[in-house]
Amino acid sequence: MRQRSHGKRERIDKIGSRTMTAETRRHRWPRVMAGVLSVLVLLATGAAAAGNYLTTQVLSNVSGGNDGNFQGATNTPVPGAPMNILLMGSDTREGKNAKGHGNVADIAGARSDTTILLHISGDRTRALAVSIPRDTKMMLPTCKATGGGTKGGYVSRFNEAFDYGGPGCTVRAVEGLSGLTIDHYVVVDFTGFKDVVNALDGVDVCLKKDVHDKDAKLDLTAGNHTVRGEQALAFVRARKQVGDGSDLSRIERQQEFLSSAIKKATSVGVITNPAQLLSVLSATAKSLTTDPSLANPDALKDLALNMTGIKPSDITFATLPWKYNDDFATVSVIPSQAAELWRAIATDQAWPPAPTDGTDGQPLTAAPTEITANFQNVSGATGEALKASDLLKSENYKVGTVTNGKTTGSSAILYNPNIPAQVEAARTLGYATGIPTAATSKAKGTAVVVQVGADFPTTVKPVVASAKQSAAAETAKPRTAAQSICSK
Repeated sequence: MRQRSHGKRERIDKIGSRTMTAETRRHRWPRVMAGVLSVLVLLATGAAAAGNYLTTQVLSNVSGGNDGNFQGATNTPVPGAPMNILLMGSDTREGKNAKGHGNVADIAGARSDTTILLHISGDRTRALAVSIPRDTKMMLPTCKATGGGTKGGYVSRFNEAFDYGGPGCTVRAVEGLSGLTIDHYVVVDFTGFKDVVNALDGVDVCLKKDVHDKDAKLDLTAGNHTVRGEQALAFVRARKQVGDGSDLSRIERQQEFLSSAIKKATSVGVITNPAQLLSVLSATAKSLTTDPSLANPDALKDLALNMTGIKPSDITFATLPWKYNDDFATVSVIPSQAAELWRAIATDQAWPPAPTDGTDGQPLTAAPTEITANFQNVSGATGEALKASDLLKSENYKVGTVTNGKTTGSSAILYNPNIPAQVEAARTLGYATGIPTAATSKAKGTAVVVQVGADFPTTVKPVVASAKQSAAAETAKPRTAAQSICSK
C-alpha cells in the first residue's frame, strides 16, 4: 500500500490492543460524517413543502461532476424501480474545508472516510443504508487517476479508491464488493456537513459518560446536548474517547447521529417553519456534489418527492459484516454474511426480513437449519421421496432417512405432540410445503416424518424464524432511524 509522508516523525498510539502508525492516524484524523442520508431526507422534506418554482431554483445549486470513472446504471431507473445511491463523505482540505482541519500541504488528497450504500425500494416505502468500513481490505479497482494515467489493481484499504480515482472509483469499488449496480452518487464535505446541521439549528445527541477528546476538539458532559457546526463535526469524527476507540464504534455513532438528524428534518417544527425550511433546503443543495445525471434539478426533485413517504422508522441502518484482520487495524468482509445483505438489495427485499407467521397466524420459531426430517415415499412412484428430500435439503433443511412406506397417495407431515421440537418443526414444514400436519406418537426423537405423496410440491416457501437472528443480522447490527440515538 502506498505510504504517505507528511514530513513528520512517525507517531505510535495505542488504542486498546491496537497499535496505530502515522498512516493509520491519517485515516482517523478529522473526518466528515456522511450527513448525506439526512441530506436526501432534507431534500425530500423541502421539496414536498416548497413550491415547484422555488424547489427548482434551489436545487439548481447542486453541483455535478464526473471523474471519468462513473458510468451509472446500465438501465436508467424509472418510477417504481429500486435505486442504489452511494453516499460519500469527503475529507478533502481544499478551499473552505481547510479551516480548522489542516490544509492541502499537510494532508494531501481526499478519501471517502464515510461511505454508505443507500438502497431505496421500488415502491419508495423503505430504505436500507449499509455503512462500509473505510479500512476494509480489498482488491482496489483500476481507475483513471486524478493526476493522469491509471491506478489500482492492488490490495489496500477501501477508502483509498476515492483518493486516486474520485467518487466514480469508489463506486466501482463498492460494485466490486457487492456485485450490485450503483445508479448515482452523492458527496458531502466538511463545510457542507456543518452548513446542513446549522440550518437544522443543531442536532440532538446524548452521551452516557463525559467525553474530553483533545484530538477531536470535543468536550461534552454526559447527558443530552444539541450540537452545531464544528461541535457536530467533532462528535461524529471523535474516536479515542467515545466507544471502544475503533472506527467501527464510530460508524455506530454516526448512524445514531444521522437518525437524530433525520428525525429533526422531518419534524413538524422544521416543516411548518417556511424560513427554516428554505434555509435547510438551500444548505442541503449547496452541500451536494453528485453525478451529472442526478445534478439535474428535475431529477433531484423527482427523487426527493418520491422519498416523502419514507419515515424514520422505514430507514434501516446496517454495517457491512466484517472481521478484524491480523493487524487489528484493517478489516475484511465476511462473504457469507455480506451475501445476505447484497441478495436483499438485489431482489429489493426488506432486510433484515420480518419473521414468518405460520398457518395459525403465530410466528414460526423453528428455522430450516434446525429441522431434521425423515422421508417416506407413499406415492407409489419410484424416487419421489428422494426428490422431496433433495428439494428440502436445497432449502437448508436436514435430511435423515429416505425410505419407502405403504402407498397412501397423499402427503402428510407426522409429528409427536409430546415433543416440542417436533411440534415447531411441523409448523414450519407445514407452512413451507402447504402439506397438512398430523399428530402421532409413532414419530420418535427430534425428527419429523414427511410422507411424500403424489401431491408433494415442487417448490417451498421461504421461512424466517422469529426466535433466531441470522449471523449477518448480528454482525451488521441493524437499527432504524426511529430508534434510540444514545451513544454507547
